[in-house]
Amino acid sequence: MPKAVNRPSGLRAEQAALTRARILEAAREVFELRGYGGARIEDIAVGAGVAVPTVYKTFTNKKTLLAGVVERAMTGADYAGDVDEQDWWQEQLREPDPARQLRLIARNARKIYGRAAAVLEVLRASAPLDPDIATTWDDVFAQRLRRSHRTADTLLAKAGGRARFDAQETAVTLLSLTRPELYTEQIGLGRSPARYERWLGDVLVASLLTGG
Repeated sequence: MPKAVNRPSGLRAEQAALTRARILEAAREVFELRGYGGARIEDIAVGAGVAVPTVYKTFTNKKTLLAGVVERAMTGADYAGDVDEQDWWQEQLREPDPARQLRLIARNARKIYGRAAAVLEVLRASAPLDPDIATTWDDVFAQRLRRSHRTADTLLAKAGGRARFDAQETAVTLLSLTRPELYTEQIGLGRSPARYERWLGDVLVASLLTGG
């Protein structure tokens, strides 16, 4: 009897999660193609294969939908929490070798921005036009800053005398060199994502450690 009661609930939750993922993927494509102002919920609904009211029921409005798209793109997961909860981010934090840690940071930046750079640009460009979108953009920056400080602390703990800077300068350097705008610029100048990763790893190691 309990199974008969619980099964529909589990099925509904699974169907809701799949619907949410389809809406987010369709929304990402529409936002990237048309920008925030040009994106229409009707087009997103068509892309997701759902009715327009389903989009509103799931995300309330276009602003919260954009925020959901950004979160999904940053983490690479449908239900994700924060970037620093992901296994691939924790891997760089736990890496015992400081140079290897910096190269894992470069790998992670390439992975994140390969998914998220375009929609982050939509978010950045729209932020001056709407206070709620501006808050989302500020939250993205605040989370990046927090992760940079956390990474800097672990890097200095293992780098010892090889560290070029103190924790504050290390965090600021990490934040500056892993900006999404820099990824977009490098790709626009002809670097492949793989070359971006190698370049960023080399720059981080040379900037933050002595002795290579």
